[in-house]
Formats: sequence, structure tokens, C-alpha cells
Amino acid sequence: MRKIISTILAASMILSLCACSGDSTSGVSGDNTSSSPSEQQKPLSNPVAVDENGEVDMKVALSYETDFDALLKDLESREPDGSKPVSKNTNPETLALFNYLKENYGKNIFAGQQYFQDGQYEQIVYYMETGDLPAIIGFDMIFSHGNQKINDQHIDDAISWHTKQNGIVAFCWHWKVPVDIENDDVKGIAFYSDEITNFSLKNAVTPGTKEYEVVIKDIDTIALKLQRLEAAGVPVLWRPLHEANGAWFWWGTKDIETVKGEYYQKLWYMVFDRLENYHKLTNLIWVWNGQSRKAEVNANTYDLGGMDVYPSFEDHSEQLTAYNTVSKIMPADKMSCISECGYIPDPDKVFAADSKVKWLYFMPWNGEFICKATATGAIITSLGGTPSINTDRMSSEFLKGVYSHDKVITLSELPTFEGTDKIIPEYLYLWELQNLDKSPENSKLKDYKKE
Repeated sequence: MRKIISTILAASMILSLCACSGDSTSGVSGDNTSSSPSEQQKPLSNPVAVDENGEVDMKVALSYETDFDALLKDLESREPDGSKPVSKNTNPETLALFNYLKENYGKNIFAGQQYFQDGQYEQIVYYMETGDLPAIIGFDMIFSHGNQKINDQHIDDAISWHTKQNGIVAFCWHWKVPVDIENDDVKGIAFYSDEITNFSLKNAVTPGTKEYEVVIKDIDTIALKLQRLEAAGVPVLWRPLHEANGAWFWWGTKDIETVKGEYYQKLWYMVFDRLENYHKLTNLIWVWNGQSRKAEVNANTYDLGGMDVYPSFEDHSEQLTAYNTVSKIMPADKMSCISECGYIPDPDKVFAADSKVKWLYFMPWNGEFICKATATGAIITSLGGTPSINTDRMSSEFLKGVYSHDKVITLSELPTFEGTDKIIPEYLYLWELQNLDKSPENSKLKDYKKE
């Protein structure tokens, strides 16, 4: 489903090397005390070559090409093993998170939320209604590449979310490319297919083309951002090239030629190969979100299979159809997640005695999917910057029931991860100062410090 991103984008602009050794508890400490993340030295992957301006050195970048035949031969020589990460570079913190997620898969479900706006109004709604916050926040590389003004706020906020709030970080990538690769006078970039007039997916996976050079530069630029997270000790649930079953994104399986040429698969393998084998990132847990057989990739390149679920009517079911779609494609020991959704699934239905689904987490989209908003998508706030729950999406009672459910893991219920602190988010602290009458009496974050 095409989400209401363009409107939110406009509103946002206005508002402003370790191996996998170690046991399953490595990276999780038993108390809340830890040294400041900035004082810790983390293992780094292979440095990305940059020029004097800090931009990707394209001469060096283009010297490495993905050998699809050799890569596939290696991938197909190994049986997929869902008991461990697909990355051979996984650092201890990321391995600890993977093992923790695996231990809870099928037993519990993690509450998530996709982030977008500075105000983090969705989190304020959660806190007002439940006294708690999601365990996972989903961020986006959307502003961190391309010929636009680079804004790394999502990177900065993701680092804070993990290191200061002890939260789990996920990232997707709304990958913007030139709208007309042959016309230098057209400066726009976009990710929606209907906004792009001339950018070929086939060329994007073909060395020697303009599209290929754009793609290589962008992948390596994002590698730099992921290395910032890696250096800060932040494991990432990494979900590139999402919703590939449709034609709405330029990387999607939009026609027979794309499917037969396996252009999506080649792009996926290029992203995987450069981050895994060339740059050797150590902090990635890979989430494949292709959602279709026609976008199927080798299972040795992902740890989770994601489904984005946007019903056209209020639907808090366990989403059996979506689960059946992804589970029939993946090996049985891989984890599944609701990587985006329009409605939070009812945990009573997910964990009913006759339920056939196993979801690792759910991730509602932002804005009006949680908060009351105008027709143009702007969040409606009262005096003091207070949003309210969008009752067209769910009732207050439903949300309270979800966050108090014994099978739903929220922020307050996470173990203390290595190198993290527990500090109330600044936006929440400032909001509470102005809205003491709205502060929840049943706060689950009493162990969190205020700074």
C-alpha cells in the first residue's frame, strides 16, 4: 500500500571485527549501570573510501563489483540456518540481540513504532495512554543520501534511542534516485515509481551505466551511516528494498521483464554483498520484505521475513493471510515480522490456542496511524503540544490492553543491553514538564533517569 509519506514529508520540513563467538547472553548486562557509549571503543567494519569532501570515492567504490554467479554459488552451497545470523561478521552486541529475539520468537511479540517527525507524537500518545513506550523504533535512511540536503537526524535519534533509552533500532530505506538520469537540469529525486520518469532498474544492476554509479554511491553512502551506528554499538534490524512485490517503488517487481531478469534480486544481492562482504558491517540483522515469490531471494541473505499489512478497514486480526504468504516462502526456522502495519494486531488473537501465526514484532506506521490528524496528515495537538490517539484506528482501551498484555514486550520490559543507559527521552521529559496533569500515574519508566 502506498503510505501517506509525501504529506508527512512536507509537514516534517516545516516542523522541523568480531566473530560470532560468545554465549547467548553476551551483550546483555544484569543491571542498569554501564559506561558511557562515547567512552567505549567498538569494532569497526572495513572503512568506506571517501574523498577530501567526505563523499564516497567513486574510483575506489567502482573497483568492486558483485560477482552474482560466485555469490549465488556460495549462498546455495550452504543450508540456511535460522539459529544464527546470516552475517559472518556479527559483533557480540548484535549476536546478543539476535539470540534474545530468537528466544522470544513464538512466545512473545515486540511492540514497535515507525518514527518520522521531530515531535515523536506517537511516543507521547503511547506514554500518555500506557505509561510505556515501544520496544522497537523504526527509522529511515530517506534523508541520508542523494543530491538533497543531507539530514542525519534519524541516525542521531537512533543512536540515542539505543544508547540512552536501551531501545531496539530498526531501519528501512526509502531509496531516492534521480527522477531523470539523463537530464542534468532535473534535480529532483524520488522513490515512488510514478514520480520517476527515467531511471532503469535493469541499468541499476548493470556496471557501466549512470544508474549503476548512482546505486553504488548510494549503497556506500548508507554504509557510512550504518558504520556510525556500528561505532556507537547499535545493532540494526536492517530492512532495505521493502515491499518489492508491487510497482509503487522503483525497485519493485513491476513487470514481466523485471521478474524474468531478476533485477530486484540482483539489486538485493548487490546491497547484501557490498555491506556484508565488501564493507563487512558487523551490526546488521537482515530483514527481507519482498512479500512475494517473484521477489524471492536466497535465505542465506536474511534473518527475518517481513510483511507490510495495510487493510482497507479496521482490522486487528492476527493477519493469517500475510503470515501464510511469507511463511510459505521462507525456511521454517526463519523469523517473521509485521514490518509495517496500519492496525496493531490483537495479541489475544495472535496467541490464541488455535492461532497459526508467529510474529516477532509489529510496527505501526507513523502520523495518523496512531495520532489524530488533519486531512493533510498534520498531527493535531492541544495546548502544550499534546497529541491524542486516533480512535479511527484503535480505542484507548485497546491500546492499553495491548501494552499491558503479558505476551507483548515493551521498552520497560527489555533487558539492559551492553553499553546502554536508561534515560527518559528529552522530548518526553520536556512534554511532561509542560503537561504534568497529563502525565500517566502508572508510568512503567520509573527506573529511567531524567536529565
